[in-house]
Amino acid sequence: MSIRGGSRRVVANLLVAFTALTLLPACRVDIATTVNVAESGGGTISVIVTADAEVMRGAPELATSLSVDDLRAAGWDATVQNPTADGGLSLTLTRGFTKPDEANEYLAQLSGANGPLRDLRLSSEGGFGDATYAFSGTSGLPQGLAGFADDDALAALGVAPFASTLAASNLSLGEALGVTLRVLLPGSPLGTSSGTVTRNDEDLSTTFTWIVPVDGGSLDLTAGTRNRNISALLASVTANGFLVLIVLLAIAFTAYCGSVIFRRSRSTPGS
Repeated sequence: MSIRGGSRRVVANLLVAFTALTLLPACRVDIATTVNVAESGGGTISVIVTADAEVMRGAPELATSLSVDDLRAAGWDATVQNPTADGGLSLTLTRGFTKPDEANEYLAQLSGANGPLRDLRLSSEGGFGDATYAFSGTSGLPQGLAGFADDDALAALGVAPFASTLAASNLSLGEALGVTLRVLLPGSPLGTSSGTVTRNDEDLSTTFTWIVPVDGGSLDLTAGTRNRNISALLASVTANGFLVLIVLLAIAFTAYCGSVIFRRSRSTPGS
């Protein structure tokens, strides 16, 4: 199995290939994506694609034919685990980013125009000690498994081959395919979110989790946090106050020295 296309398509094309395996009878493929954002606005994106033992029994050649060279050439770290604890196979993709705009470029590589994760966007505002973070997008498979196919395949084959093969497997798409998304944003949650929100008192970030609908429906993705670091704000205020004090002392010292020199010059005999 090789991955073809530009860097914007390599991950999406890989997911197409893995998801096609759900068309094997009694097989299961799970795709779990995590976006972990740090206070700096940088962070990591990871995608774990897991095919169960039934997949490996139905397509044993997957273990030797899976090629991730194009993914690595496109900048993704790729690790294959074969076999997994239950006899399946998993592929883990990771990529770091330094700012939200860079993350958005990589997030666009995860899904095609009709894929399960679309128009994903990360943004941040504010600065040191007080910043807000926002994540948005659209999820779901309104076209079912056809959402994993590229435009050329759909033009040549149509949707029928996907639908008929899935029907023959006696499985619903939800039984054969699982897609989840998890986003970690620094700070406390703002307003409401379309996903499950988890944050303990000791956590530095809030975790948002979505189960992506694969039954033809769609789900809007919205999440936001505010990260107020009181210690950092106090330290900044203290540092700024200390700097002002030093400047004022320097001015006062200069003025005092000037006044001393002036008085001495006035008291010098013969002046």
